[in-house]
Formats: sequence, structure tokens, C-alpha cells
Amino acid sequence: MSDIDVIAMSNPLNLDLRARAELLTYLVVSHLLARQMTGEWLSVEHLVESTMLWLKTNGGGADVMQRVMLSTRALDIARGLEQTLGPAVAPGSVTALFCENLRLDFRSPVARDIYQHCLTHLVDSGCF
Repeated sequence: MSDIDVIAMSNPLNLDLRARAELLTYLVVSHLLARQMTGEWLSVEHLVESTMLWLKTNGGGADVMQRVMLSTRALDIARGLEQTLGPAVAPGSVTALFCENLRLDFRSPVARDIYQHCLTHLVDSGCF
């Protein structure tokens, strides 16, 4: 077995549903944080950077189609959540959704709510 085969086995290019929902949640929260801090949504460059950071931090691998699909959905979901969550994503509250290592803090009820919203979105849209 070659080194490439070992890497491919330990780092598959397709994320399972839970991992896709976690990545989508991370991107949605990143959009909300950018909006809170700058008044703007993440740029394409920062969205790609956030995706790659999550994949590296979590040891995941996603093919290009999965990354594009999740990235494009993240902004629409973030816009909707900004409206529906209101005070939960008010200035200062989104930074509390991250741990010190830039991972989402799923001890937060808001982080869990956003995750559930993302998971439901993926299931409802047939992306599982």
C-alpha cells in the first residue's frame, strides 16, 4: 500500500452528513462573525480560507463539489439566521460561539441551534 493510499483511507474526500453539517455550521457562524465585526459577509477568499482551516483542524477532506455546495449555502443560511435569531447573533454574541482554538463551542445553545438548522437544511435539500 502506498503512502497516498494510506492518506486517502485516513482522510476520505467525502464528508459524512454530520461532518458536512459541522462544516456548514462553521461557515455560517464565520459569516455571522464577519458581518458582526465588519458589517460585511465573508469574501470568497475568506470563505475558502475558513473552509480549508476547518478541514485541516478537523482532519477532514471534502471534494471540490462538496466544498462549493456547502460554501454557497452558508451565506443564504447566515442571512436567514441573522433575521430569525436576532439577539442571539447580536454584536458580541457570535464570538462566544468559538473556543480559543477557533473551533465551534457546541456547549453553547446557539451553536447547537445553528448546527441543527444546518443539519435540517442538508437533510431537507437532499444533501445527505
